Amino acid sequence: MHVMRRFPLALALAGATALAASAPAGARVIELGASAESIAPSCPSSPCLSVTRTTGFQFTARTRRNIFTSTVTGRLVAFTVRLGRPTTSQIAFFNRQANAANPAAGTARARVAVLRPQRALRPGQVRYFLNAVSDEFLLAPYFGRTAQFPLYTTLLVRPGDVIALAVPTWAPVLAVSGLDNTFAWRSSRVTPCSTNPETQPPHTTPGTIREYFCLYRPAKLTYTATVIATP
Repeated sequence: MHVMRRFPLALALAGATALAASAPAGARVIELGASAESIAPSCPSSPCLSVTRTTGFQFTARTRRNIFTSTVTGRLVAFTVRLGRPTTSQIAFFNRQANAANPAAGTARARVAVLRPQRALRPGQVRYFLNAVSDEFLLAPYFGRTAQFPLYTTLLVRPGDVIALAVPTWAPVLAVSGLDNTFAWRSSRVTPCSTNPETQPPHTTPGTIREYFCLYRPAKLTYTATVIATP
């Protein structure tokens, strides 16, 4: 599959069509997390909220559950993000927050990850094994837009796997306005969930298991994942 590291918005919006056309005959293209409901990220409203230094996935959205859990075997070929348009001062704030020692390293970036649920070792524990994770993609060139990022290397997905968004710095992909508590996303953090300590970086090392204890509501992560099912 031909992929590009950077591409204009027109190509980004057309990405789903191109991926569908390149799928093997008889294969299905599945967009995990897709919804007819249009929900915009919070930025640049005040407060401007973003996802910072974590790996997470949407757990519920109204009556829908497990919306990022695959039911097929296939390849994860791309992910799409609807990005807020933070102001210059908001961007500077999040860059500093993401990495105070090196603000340039704190620019908005994201990856997509394939998680496998694990058996709980104690009541109430939520654990996931990280099967694979994509390369990082810069988000700032696409603020205020919807952009699709074809993966440099596609990732194997099996039934039961969960597709999560891994954010090493920050990403304006969090919607909260007008939502109720049926919208909840789960994060690779443990208590206290109200903080983002440096000791809880995103889950990005394949072959490792992390707890995903923290559930945030009302909130929605504005991303989807494209899987091409094996015929």
